[in-house]
Amino acid sequence: MFIVSKRNYSVRRADGSSFLIGKDYIGNIPDDVAQSGLVQRALKAGMIFCPPGTKDKQLEQADQEAKEKSDENDKRPDAKSEEKANKVDKG
Repeated sequence: MFIVSKRNYSVRRADGSSFLIGKDYIGNIPDDVAQSGLVQRALKAGMIFCPPGTKDKQLEQADQEAKEKSDENDKRPDAKSEEKANKVDKG
């Protein structure tokens, strides 16, 4: 699975080893790691996303969609993105 990660993750594999996904990682991950609960929850929250392709324009579009999804799911009041804060300020 080809992913882009916004945070660091350490995924425990079936054999007991760990697979590290670094912040701002762009690339392929093994199937067993992609199926882990941690990665699946991060996908739903927008912290990891799967672009439809590997071209720059597709990556940029997927990054924007993930940022919006992440902002929607972030419950912390101090963690609003600048764009979202500007929208609120402008009314």
